[in-house]
Amino acid sequence: MLLNLNNVSIRYKGAQHNAVNNISFSIPTNSIVSIVGHNGAGKSTLIQAIMQNLNYEGTIEYGFDKKELYRYVRVQTQTSTFEKNAKVKDIVQLYIDLLDDKESVDSHLKSVQMLEFKNAYLEKLSGGEKQKIAVLLATIGNPKLIILDELTTGLDVMARRMIWDLLNKIKEEKGVSILLTSHFLDEVEFLSDYVLVIEKGTLKLEGTVTDIIDKAFAGKKLATCLVDTGFDFNSLKSEYTLDKNKLSLAYAAEHEKEIYDMLKICNGFDIQLKNHTFEDAFLKTIGYHLNEEGATQ
Repeated sequence: MLLNLNNVSIRYKGAQHNAVNNISFSIPTNSIVSIVGHNGAGKSTLIQAIMQNLNYEGTIEYGFDKKELYRYVRVQTQTSTFEKNAKVKDIVQLYIDLLDDKESVDSHLKSVQMLEFKNAYLEKLSGGEKQKIAVLLATIGNPKLIILDELTTGLDVMARRMIWDLLNKIKEEKGVSILLTSHFLDEVEFLSDYVLVIEKGTLKLEGTVTDIIDKAFAGKKLATCLVDTGFDFNSLKSEYTLDKNKLSLAYAAEHEKEIYDMLKICNGFDIQLKNHTFEDAFLKTIGYHLNEEGATQ
């Protein structure tokens, strides 16, 4: 096991309640573990404890000598500050020199599809390009664990997808584990091998994405359709919910054709049959809401 937290609790000086309360979890090698929770839920506090930057109760064990913590664990936050007027090749070479890495600047940049930006000034890069460089810098020197704290907040959809693909590539090709904090449920579903949901410093929900979805919906799928004044509710033989003109109901996979035919007979339109998403399960179980960008709030 790369990292193991056992009953970790943290209380800031003068506070009446713990910022983190008896949290336990492990991070295996070559895995992506995501932590989800409101601002102030305790995500960043946990990261500080993992990096031994504050006092805590409980134990944190590492799959390497703790004296080598800053060699094997890297932290990358939402915003990165680079030297003004620095070029991409300069910052990458600096990290190579500092960490005694054996790969060349070109090799590193090629691995994240950024070789064409080798001579570009960092301040001229787009937000997504800057974050790709930030992730690259976190991989230099062969770390075992990269901690990414809300890395894609503020990026557009295409830039976020670009970062997701990069993280999966790093995991697969370099065998690096990733601890990810995020407000975006689609991001968590796409990337995570395991998910931890923290609320007010307490671990409220954990498991694989599939396990969490199956537990929330008892293995059932989701049928939706749009309805108008011509919809025949009397012929609808299943429990349902109605949000404006969108009807939803849960069903067992073996009844899929039956459900589709029923909705069609009832004059439903734009009928969709699909698996529940992690977002569906998360909102049902925890009761959060999403903002216009699709982030938890």
